[in-house]
Amino acid sequence: MSKTLMPAMEGGLSFGSGALVLAMWVAMVFAMMVPTAAPTFRAYADNVGMGSIALIAGYTTVWLVISLLASAVQVWLVHLGALAPHMAPAGVALSASILIAAGIYQFTPLKWACLVRCRNPRVAYIEGGAGPAFRIGVEEGLACLGCCWAMMAVMFAAGLMNLAAMALLGVLMGLEKLLSGVKTTYFLGVLLILAGVILASGLVIR
Repeated sequence: MSKTLMPAMEGGLSFGSGALVLAMWVAMVFAMMVPTAAPTFRAYADNVGMGSIALIAGYTTVWLVISLLASAVQVWLVHLGALAPHMAPAGVALSASILIAAGIYQFTPLKWACLVRCRNPRVAYIEGGAGPAFRIGVEEGLACLGCCWAMMAVMFAAGLMNLAAMALLGVLMGLEKLLSGVKTTYFLGVLLILAGVILASGLVIR
């Protein structure tokens, strides 16, 4: 996909290449986030029955919107020259800034509040059909977004076609939701900040 997009994004984004960028983000986001939400879906399934389909639809709608926004950010960064057309960072400044910002976010109250919501879905019997179930799915999706957006942004630092980084980040986000306490969250924050500082210092050559 990167080889297909590179000439198109160098010469101006067409509808076809734009659709490929969006398709890439949708595939990447769903591969990373839907598995981490499986415990939440299971927790609601017994209470909402067929409404679980609407709940999942609400959750995935949030991430479809995020995929669209991420695609726009990618195109913008390419035109600024901060991101190469083959979807790797053009310099260390962007990568180091993203890593440090993502690390700092791991220590914020918002991160912890969203992580607690992801770990403890507010399961209740839902009356009124698909509408309320969809709304709760959106709420769960927003909580998941608040928990994981910074870690997902690390893909801009690692390279958007870096499958190893995608798999590793998916596993780390899944573990963070499954484990209790803040030790894992803070440990990841320290690692991200250190990685950003080391990269910015020039000790690691990209």
